[in-house]
This record gives sequence, C-alpha cells and structure tokens, in this order.
Amino acid sequence: MVSMEIFIKLAPRDYSRLRSHVPIQSAAYEAVEKASRIDHYLEGVSFRGYTIRCDERQARIILEIAKQCCPEIVPDIDHAMTLAQPG
Repeated sequence: MVSMEIFIKLAPRDYSRLRSHVPIQSAAYEAVEKASRIDHYLEGVSFRGYTIRCDERQARIILEIAKQCCPEIVPDIDHAMTLAQPG
C-alpha cells in the first residue's frame, strides 16, 4: 500500500481554531503541531497561514474534527486530500 502525503493549507485563524480542538492523544496531533508557517505572494496577493503535512489517516481525523469545530475549512481539507501525492 502506498502512503499518501497531504498538505492542508489554512489561514492563521482557522489553524488556531482547529489546533485548539485536536486532542493530544489523537493520531493527528503531531502533524497539526508541526505545521509550517507560510508567507508567500501569488500575483501580488499575499497569503499567510500554515501548511499541515500529514498522511491520509491523519487528514481524515483532521477532517472529522473540522466538521465539528470549523466546518468552513472542510472544503479546504477535501481539496488537499484530492491533491494527495504518494509519500
């Protein structure tokens, strides 16, 4: 079985809210805690936020947590999962 690498990109406010709802004992906790801060410009537009690098199992856990605490980021997580790359 090929493991997939998923990169979930979130705005700082969304990341903070999600992070506060991920239990320490969760398999997704480490991935969320190790998120990379990103600052970049695309066509003159600034994006600041975080990238959570995780596997498919962790992404599914993050998705379920997001459905409960911040449903507005569910489409971002779904999109990241469709772009998954072999790890």
